[in-house]
Amino acid sequence: MSQMNDDSRLPARVGRDGALSAHQPTRGLGVIEEWESPATGLQDYVSMVLRRRWELIVPVAGIVALSILVTALTPRTYEASATLLVSETRNEHSQEPSSGAASTLTSMGSPNLDTHVQLLEGDSTAEATARWLRQHGGPDLSPEAVKTRTRAKAVRDTQLIRVITVAGTAEEAQAAANAAAEAYVTENRRRARGSSESTGRYLGEQLALAKQNLTRAEHAVRAFKEATGTVTTDASAADLLSRAASLRGEADKTGADLAQARQRLAKINAQLKEQNAVIQAGQVRDDAVIQQLRGKLAELQGRRLAAQAKYTAAYAGPLRQIDEQIESVKEQLSAEIKQVVRGTGGDLTIQQTLTSRMIEAQAEVASIDGRHVQVQSELRQAKTQLGRIPGRQLTLAGLQRQLDVAEAIYADLLKRSQEVEVGRVMALGNAEIAEAAARPRLPVRPNVLLNLVLGLLLGLAAGIGVAVIRDQLDDTVRDQGEAARLAHAPVLGTIPAFARPEARAMPLNGAVHGTALEAYRALRYCLDFATPGERGHVVLVTSAGPAEGKTTTVLNLAMAVALTGRKVVLVDTDLRRSGLRRMLEVHETKGITDLLMGEAELPEVLQRHEETGLLFITSGKQVLNPAELLDSRAMRDLMARLRAETDLIVLDSPPVLSVADTLVLSGLADVVLMVAVAGESHRHDLQLARQLLSHVGESITGVVLNKVGHRAGYGYHSRHYYY
Repeated sequence: MSQMNDDSRLPARVGRDGALSAHQPTRGLGVIEEWESPATGLQDYVSMVLRRRWELIVPVAGIVALSILVTALTPRTYEASATLLVSETRNEHSQEPSSGAASTLTSMGSPNLDTHVQLLEGDSTAEATARWLRQHGGPDLSPEAVKTRTRAKAVRDTQLIRVITVAGTAEEAQAAANAAAEAYVTENRRRARGSSESTGRYLGEQLALAKQNLTRAEHAVRAFKEATGTVTTDASAADLLSRAASLRGEADKTGADLAQARQRLAKINAQLKEQNAVIQAGQVRDDAVIQQLRGKLAELQGRRLAAQAKYTAAYAGPLRQIDEQIESVKEQLSAEIKQVVRGTGGDLTIQQTLTSRMIEAQAEVASIDGRHVQVQSELRQAKTQLGRIPGRQLTLAGLQRQLDVAEAIYADLLKRSQEVEVGRVMALGNAEIAEAAARPRLPVRPNVLLNLVLGLLLGLAAGIGVAVIRDQLDDTVRDQGEAARLAHAPVLGTIPAFARPEARAMPLNGAVHGTALEAYRALRYCLDFATPGERGHVVLVTSAGPAEGKTTTVLNLAMAVALTGRKVVLVDTDLRRSGLRRMLEVHETKGITDLLMGEAELPEVLQRHEETGLLFITSGKQVLNPAELLDSRAMRDLMARLRAETDLIVLDSPPVLSVADTLVLSGLADVVLMVAVAGESHRHDLQLARQLLSHVGESITGVVLNKVGHRAGYGYHSRHYYY
C-alpha cells in the first residue's frame, strides 16, 4: 500500500504560472481556473463533422436522391448540329459581268456570317425547313416549332456556321439539323438566282425593243433603196453625216458645261465681294502678270478640251503634258495673286483662296466658251457641206446610220443578256453543307453527371451548414478540454461507452481485459495522485444531473481500487434513488439510513463483494429527511470510524442540481469527482454545479468524462490493442 502511494512515483504537476512542481499532499489537484484550449484548426472541423456525421449524411443523401429523381423525371433532350461553309464570293464560276445595270445586279457581295446567322434563325428558313421535312418523310413540325428548336452559331475566325437543333429523340434532332442546313442552302441558291432572273427579265424587255427598232431601221433602208433605186451610200456623205451628229452632241455638251462654269464663277464672285470690299465684282486690280497668266491658263484649258476629244485613254501622253502645264500656270498664278492681294490688309487667307478660285473659274469659263464657239463653227461648216450633198444620198446615209446604231444597241443588249443567263444557270450561292449532322449518342439534357455533382455539392453545403448550426446551438460538453474548462478542474479519466448495456455492471477481476478496464485503471492511478499519503481518504462521486453514469463509475472505480488489495468501502448515499443495490444484484437489506438512525450496527450493514473484495453499504430504507440525516453527528462519526479502519471510502451521492445532499456530503470528502457524459451533459449544468459547490466552500477535484467514443490511435482508447 505504501509502495503504491510513494510520492517519488507520482508525476509532477504544472502550476498556473507554467512551472513544474512536485506533488504535495493536498486535498486535491488544485483548481484550474482557466483551460487554454488550442486554436481552432482543421482537426477541430473534422472532429465536428465526425460528431455531426448524421446531420451531414441525411441532407446529402436527401438532396442527392432528389437530384436523381429530378434527373430521372426530366424529359431527355438530344442535340444535333450540321456545319455550313460560307464562301467569300457568291458564285465562283461566274465570269466578270459587264458594266451597267446587269453588272450592278449580278456582282452583289456576300453577306457576313452574322447576316447568315440571322437568316438561318428567321421565319423563312423555318418555313423552308418544315416544308423540307414534310417532303422527305421527316417529323411533322410546324415552322414555329422549328424556329424554337433551331439556333445558329458562327465559328470564330472561320467561315463556318453550326446549325444546332434540339429534339426529344436522337433521330428527330439529326433530321431537323440536316433539314435546316439543306433548306438554307436551297434558299441561298434561290436568292443568288433571284437577282440574275430580274436582270434577265429587264434585259429581255430591252432586247425586244431593240429588236423592233432594228427591224424598223432595216425595213426603212430597204424600202428607201427599192423606191429610189439607190444601192449604195456615198462614203463621204456617210462620214460627213456622222461628223455632223458628233459635233451636234459635243456642242450640246459644251453648252451645258459653259452654263455650269458661269454659275460657279458667279457664286465665287459673290463670296469674294462680301469678303473684301477692295475687290469689287470679282475683279482683281489691273496687273500685267496676272492678265498674262490668266490668258495662258485659258489657252491651256482650251487645248485640253480639244485634245480630250481627239485622243483616247490608250494614248494619254498629250493630255498629261497639258495637265502638267496647267498645274504649273496655276501655281504661278496663285503666287502672283498672293502678292497682289497682300496689299489689301485684313485676313488674307480667305481672300487668297477665293481669288485663286475666281481666277481658275474665269479661265475655265474662257476655255469652255472658246471650245463651244469652235464646235458651233465646225457644226455650221458640216451643215453647209451636207447641203451640197444630193438629197437621196443624204437620206440614205441617215437611214444607214440609224440602222448601225440599232444594230450596235441590239448586239450589246444581246451580249449582256447571255452573260446574265449564264450567271443564273451557274449560280450556286455562297453557302454549302460542309458536314452533315450525325446522330447524337447521349442527351444533352438532363446532364446526369452535372446534376449528381451539383446535388452532392448542395447536399454537402446543406449538411455542413446544418452540422455547424447544430454544433453551435449544442450546449453539451464535447470533449475533455471543455469539461476541464467548465469544471475548473482537470479530467482524471475518460470512460469509453460500453458496447452492451448489461456490461456496465461488470465485475472487475483480474481476468478482465479491454478498454473499460484500462480506463478505470487510469482513473484509479489519478485517484492515487489526488489522495496521497495517509489512508482513510473520502472520495465523493457525483454528477450535475441524473442519468450520467455516476453509479456505474462509482462501482467500477471502487472495484478497480479493491483489486489492488486495499480495503475499500463503497457507501450508497443516494437515499432517494438508489441504484447500487440493483447493479450489485443484492436483496433489500439494512443500510446507511438504518445505521444513522441507530437501528443497526456497522457490521450488520457492511457487505462484501466476493469476486473483488469490495466492502459496500447500501442506502437502506427510505426516509423523509435525507439531507438532515446525512448532515447529522452520526454521519460524521461514521466517516471518522471508516477513515480509521479502511484505506479508501467512496461515496455515491445524488446529482448536485437535484438535491442538497451532495452539498452536505462534500464537506466530509477529501476529493470530489464530477461525472459528466460527453455529448449529453449540459455545459450550463456543469458550471452551475461547480458554482453551488463553491458556495459551500468546496471545489471539484477532477472530472470523469463518461461514455466517450472510440478514437483511433495508441492508448487505452485504441481498438485492437489486445491480441
